[in-house]
Amino acid sequence: MTNNINKKSVGQRINSIRLSKGMNLEEFGKLFSAGKSNVSKWEKGQTLPNADRLKSIAKIGDTSVEYILHGTMDEYIDTLIDKLQMDLSTDKNLSSAVIPFIVSEVKSIMYSNASSFLNTEQADKKFNETKKYTIESWSDPESLERKILMNLSRELRTRILDTMKYSYKSYYNNDNEETSAGDYLTENSREILERLHSLEDFLGAYFDALRFLDDPQIASNLDSLRDLTAKIDQRIK
Repeated sequence: MTNNINKKSVGQRINSIRLSKGMNLEEFGKLFSAGKSNVSKWEKGQTLPNADRLKSIAKIGDTSVEYILHGTMDEYIDTLIDKLQMDLSTDKNLSSAVIPFIVSEVKSIMYSNASSFLNTEQADKKFNETKKYTIESWSDPESLERKILMNLSRELRTRILDTMKYSYKSYYNNDNEETSAGDYLTENSREILERLHSLEDFLGAYFDALRFLDDPQIASNLDSLRDLTAKIDQRIK
């Protein structure tokens, strides 16, 4: 995609190739029948070499034209994500509130697939498919609500799992104290950890249940939990 070429980055890669050969602008330009002013413009990102010159530069640099134009696959994905963010910011059909979520989701999918892309064409195909699906899903009210609940569920459950490390003495260990990995912080730590695991499982089930509020039985069960929570609060107070 010509639109996804970052000329300044191309210039930096050409500059690196030239410097690796120990050549000045004029010497490098002579290899392609180009003046030093042309090479200077390439390296500053003002213009791009034509197709034949790109092939010659790639050959001299022992690399590919695709690398000169796009860099590594991760760098190319960075370019796609930057462009996505700019495009979304000017899309009047999208709420600015959902843009960070769309960008984050597309970014996650693209990077997780980066190693499978053989070239930028494959990356473009996956990016366009992912962009279309993600924007559509974050534009649909029901899908939007599901995603918000899913993200909240994942965040809360992750926080619980991250908190469990504080119940082990080894977390607070210093050079003057020897502790084993299984040493609990207090006598109650084991039970607290078991209940935190149960809470993490409960949250997963609870958020799943929120997707089926139109089922009277499920709604009733959730109401029972609310009543139970109120009773626990009263006993604690």
